[in-house]
Amino acid sequence: MESGLLDQFFEIEDSHWWFVARQRIVLDQFVRATNGAPPSRSAGERRILDVGCGTGAMLARLTDFGEAIGIDSSPEAATYCRRRNVQMALASAIALPFPDESFDSVFVLDVLEHVQDDVAMLREIHRTLRPGGTLVMTVPALPWLWSSHDDVNHHQRRYMKGALDQALRSAALEPVKTSYYNSFLLPLAAARKLMHRFNGTGDHLDRLPRLANAALRQVFAAERPLLRRIDFPLGASLISISRKSPGKGSERD
Repeated sequence: MESGLLDQFFEIEDSHWWFVARQRIVLDQFVRATNGAPPSRSAGERRILDVGCGTGAMLARLTDFGEAIGIDSSPEAATYCRRRNVQMALASAIALPFPDESFDSVFVLDVLEHVQDDVAMLREIHRTLRPGGTLVMTVPALPWLWSSHDDVNHHQRRYMKGALDQALRSAALEPVKTSYYNSFLLPLAAARKLMHRFNGTGDHLDRLPRLANAALRQVFAAERPLLRRIDFPLGASLISISRKSPGKGSERD
């Protein structure tokens, strides 16, 4: 990711509607999937990895759930994580600098679409997960939504639900829940993507007036209670909860 985008993220992600609502939805799904903590491990003993942690905003929240560490390949990300006082290491997502079975939970939030070989990255995550461990992941969805925003962010792909589940299973991870989300705002997202195609812009993270920002945040976050009970059939993004089989160690499939 370009350093200029990280600068922008650091400035806005604690208040921007998309980041705030995504964080609420992701953490809600995580708590429900893990029941607060693995049965044999208290919250204080849980080890959590945030792959592609960026400026550390989510990583700072994950410290409430256990010992959390992030990795990112960007030196600028390390600078911002130090400012947030969170642990991170400079590393590649396809060569994690951790022993086998190091983590109870791994978060990969809008990162998988950046790597050329997504299955190789998922296999590396499988290696570092403990048996029964949980992977929490989000990715951009619907290839027909591709726009200059994806180009600016160096995306390799946007996913359909079936393709994401297939990639997970190819890495010996079992999907527990995979759902589209950011569904209520899909018509608005599609309109913006179409505009980006015509005018060549790619920034959807511009600052909005406070009331507009609050309204979009509330609409997006309103999906949180529904996602507890249903899977959305369509949306601008996908959220996935998957697990490493309790009976499998670090072998490669």
